[in-house]
Amino acid sequence: MKIGIKFIFADMDHKKISTLSRSRSFLIKSAVSIGLFAVLLGFIIDSTKIPASLKIQNSLQSACPWLNESEILSVVNKSNQYELINFLKSKKGDTFTNVEIADLARNGDLEKALILKIPQNLLSKEEQEALVLFNQSILEKNNPAHLSKLKTYALRKEPIRFASELVADALSAKGEKEKANQFYKLELKNFPQSYHSKSKIIISHIESGDLKEAKELFNDQELRESLDFKTFKIIAIKLNEWTALTIKSYYLAFSELSLPWIMVTLFTALIWFLIVTNLGQLSGDTFIRLTLYGSAFISGFLSTFIVLGLVYWQENKFGLQINGETVNDIIYCICGIGLREELIKVVFFSPFLLILRKRRIPMEALACAACVGLGFACSENILYFGSGFESAVFPRFLTANFLHTSLTAIVGLSMYHWIINPLRGWDNFLKDFVIVVTAHGAYDALVGIVPKLANSMGILSIVIFAVIANSYLNVAKKIRSGPPSKISPLGIFIIGSSLLIGVSWNLACYLYNFREVILLIGQSTLSLGALGFIFINQFRNE
Repeated sequence: MKIGIKFIFADMDHKKISTLSRSRSFLIKSAVSIGLFAVLLGFIIDSTKIPASLKIQNSLQSACPWLNESEILSVVNKSNQYELINFLKSKKGDTFTNVEIADLARNGDLEKALILKIPQNLLSKEEQEALVLFNQSILEKNNPAHLSKLKTYALRKEPIRFASELVADALSAKGEKEKANQFYKLELKNFPQSYHSKSKIIISHIESGDLKEAKELFNDQELRESLDFKTFKIIAIKLNEWTALTIKSYYLAFSELSLPWIMVTLFTALIWFLIVTNLGQLSGDTFIRLTLYGSAFISGFLSTFIVLGLVYWQENKFGLQINGETVNDIIYCICGIGLREELIKVVFFSPFLLILRKRRIPMEALACAACVGLGFACSENILYFGSGFESAVFPRFLTANFLHTSLTAIVGLSMYHWIINPLRGWDNFLKDFVIVVTAHGAYDALVGIVPKLANSMGILSIVIFAVIANSYLNVAKKIRSGPPSKISPLGIFIIGSSLLIGVSWNLACYLYNFREVILLIGQSTLSLGALGFIFINQFRNE
């Protein structure tokens, strides 16, 4: 009896949710409520967050505990905040290591380090003097006295750490590479832990054509972990170490992410996943379809690993790079970005065709392909934010997710039809693939990769987004099979998109000041508005 009553109430709840998801009044009120709450919360976040200057002060206090409060305030007031933040990012731990201090000198930041009393508190007197001499030899290249004195530090019976490699760096800056290489070898002999010197020796072997020796030295795992990414990339490209370079890139991107970033990224992906799988009638055959769609999402997520490797391969093996020339950069967007990303997404979708071919349900093929695209976008978002592109929060969360979803869905369905009908389907697949690649490249060019196009015709990116999204949704509506969804696709979209805007708004309010947020939100919200209009047009009667 009790079980029967529970079942009745559960059924009533489902009916109520189904009814509410189709109620225009409820959806409008819900969207407005979410929007107002998000705006209010954004104001609260903006007004209560810790000021950037105070964050910098706290970071300085942690990195330089020997500084008193007045000294820290003086540094913050006299310095550019962004430069100071980047300066502090050069350390990995709580404070600076001796290697990181030497790197500061090489990067021209020794004077700032001296103001913060970093070398004075963490290095020996001789090491400090060596850094100062190196700095002077770089600033006064025509004065050989500084370099000569630095050499005396390098040639002592009891060598001073960094002295030899700093001499080598100074000689290298003057173009005396052979002499520099001798001092790099001397530093490595005296201090085997000198990975800077070892990397320079590897580069020297590469330049002389001795790739075998270079590879042997580069196989040192500790060296690989210690090298900065710029140096690692130079060596890896020359040695065709594409996999190692890709892994390093992934590691750095993910290591820079905080848990809140990952949670927000996954939350937005979840909302889009609910929207996409609802179009694929998830409730119709829940277990099988959830397994298919979930696996497709994971497949798309993993596909970015290959794409990142292709980026390095294309750009460095074939010279397909952005150079500021409009025509070249348009070609790069289409034949570089568009081609490689759409190709890899199709490749990672193709294994699902083994199952989809047997099931013969086009709707599932469309939804699977869409989930591959969504997984790709989610992973790409993490890579973007881990690489420091936090300003992309609105375009990534509000439009990029669904653009990738739509593009992959369109070409994935064509591929499915080709597999079902090999003799007739290939031409349509090829046509759709070319359209998708071109649209993807054009969209990227218009949103900012090609500044001249973005400044003059950037609004066309919304048109491309709308056309692609409409094509996907139009097909999704036509091939939906089975009874109507328990929850309206339009209802899920309205509530979901309201949450997306709210989450993105609040995250932006946390990251930037209010004026910057207003400037950032515009075009992406317009694109989402266009998508909303398309959803209403397609699913208002379902």
